[in-house]
Formats: sequence, C-alpha cells, structure tokens
Amino acid sequence: MSAGDIDDRLGDAEELARLRATDHHFSMWLQAAYQLHPIRTFFIPYGAGISEDGNHVYISYDIQTIVDGIECESALVRHEATEWGLRHFFGIGEDYESDPSGHRLANRAEHDRVVQLLVREDAWDIYTEIIDPQVILAERTDIGEKPVPKDLAMYPYDENLQNKLIEAQLNDRSNEEWSKL
Repeated sequence: MSAGDIDDRLGDAEELARLRATDHHFSMWLQAAYQLHPIRTFFIPYGAGISEDGNHVYISYDIQTIVDGIECESALVRHEATEWGLRHFFGIGEDYESDPSGHRLANRAEHDRVVQLLVREDAWDIYTEIIDPQVILAERTDIGEKPVPKDLAMYPYDENLQNKLIEAQLNDRSNEEWSKL
C-alpha cells in the first residue's frame, strides 16, 4: 500500500510462508516487528514507511486507519515490516521497478492482517476503498515544512523526492517532533 502508484497486487501467500519457514531470523524478526506501535506524528509521502534500521514504523499523521469501526494501523505495520525484512534478509524487492515482489508480498501480509481484523468477505475491498485514496493524496502532497523523521528509509522514493525528504528532515517541525521521541 505504501509504494507510489498504488500496486494492490498480492504476493503469493505460500511464498511468504516459505520464506518465513526457511529463515528463522526473518521469521523471528517479523514476529517482533509486527508488534511495533507506529509513530504517527510525522508526514510520510506514501502514507507509511519504516526507519532505515527497521526499528520504527511510521504512519503519516494524516492517514485515517479506522475501517468499519476497527483500527487497522497494524495492517500497515505488517506491510512496512514485511517489506523491510524481505529487503534486509533476502534482498527481495530492492528495486521497486525491476522487482515488485517484495512490495507484493508485503501487500499479502497487509491483506492477511486486514482479513483477520475485519472478519468479512469483502475486507480487503473495504479497506482499500478507505486507505488507497488517502495514500494517493499523500503522494501528491507537497512536503514543504511538514515534519519528516530523520531515520526514514528512502526506498521507494525517487531521487527528486529523496532530496525533498532530506531537506524536510532538517526543518524546524521535523526537529521539534524528533526531539519528542
């Protein structure tokens, strides 16, 4: 969900399960990372992101994650953690354009969490109807003087957006929010 030009295609559930089964460290890391509480005081251009070291998940302060009366932020946490873990442990999805499989497997993890939370046949459809328009709006929003976390992983951002993010990481609002952590 958090990648630009929304790609809601789902990776293969069996592939994600296989990767977890073949690498104990990856599986254990995901288990811990899925428990992370997102930080929601920063602006994140694609709605959600993760720190460079994988220790913090960020959900943009302007993304509303309650769907059908249920808080679904943990689905975005699963997406970001899975995507980071696949890159870190396997090198999967390091380049979004040539290898979207990491993003799509992260979509699968997000999807599976949404289905767990909403417990309805059309859970993914309802969720994406709420989340996707917000992500599209966040993609199109000028960063300007918005607060951006200093440790935000710079994938999948293109070079132009990376430069804007780096500039924003140094602004007063970013420094103020960062000092509160």
